[in-house]
Amino acid sequence: MVEKNEELEVKNKQKEVSSSVSKELRDHFGRGPESVFVSLTPCVVVIHIRNFLSPIESVLMKQEGLKGVESLREILMKSVLPEIKTKISASFDIKDFEFFYDWNIDQKSGMIIGIHWDKIDRQEIEKSFYGAMNQEIRKISETAEKQPEHVFTYQVNPRTIISGREGILIRIEKELISLGSGETLQIAKRRLEKRLLNEGEFNKILGVSVQDIFVHWDFESDKSIIVFITDPF
Repeated sequence: MVEKNEELEVKNKQKEVSSSVSKELRDHFGRGPESVFVSLTPCVVVIHIRNFLSPIESVLMKQEGLKGVESLREILMKSVLPEIKTKISASFDIKDFEFFYDWNIDQKSGMIIGIHWDKIDRQEIEKSFYGAMNQEIRKISETAEKQPEHVFTYQVNPRTIISGREGILIRIEKELISLGSGETLQIAKRRLEKRLLNEGEFNKILGVSVQDIFVHWDFESDKSIIVFITDPF
């Protein structure tokens, strides 16, 4: 009975966070997503957003193309993300989580993910594909910039796998960030790496099809998260 009560409490909190995220996006963008799915482990919280494109973004897409929408979201997420972080932290009583986000505008999908980096690095349970995933990500990272100093892979649920990288920025990127070009660099890196990731061997490694890929960087801490949404294992 105690376990069932705890499970019900978690589900209620997940619904609460889902509603809060939808409201924040609606308040800032003028329209909320069709659905928000929240998944939680002791070291990761994943928020998967589906069918999300506001009316003003549709206009921007026609007038300025993808870059206009990407730039708008980078600006608005500076206000949205702190509110979402506060709500998640209060609902799940979590501390020291670092947050990342990304959008697949063509598919109208998005991802917000919070990670306790130290806890996830100490995970001892490994799946057979972790090593191959890490190796493929190192290879792709080296093609785009350089091999990261550290890589991990972790399965959150039957359809969500995350890979984290640390120590990936090269000197010219750090210089661009110091000159205030972080937003442009974020967009450029996202486009380049997503193209390379989509060309990777992940379907073969995982044995299931990858349906969506998200990637984001925290330039200040020199960390990056890649999220793979797959067919169910």
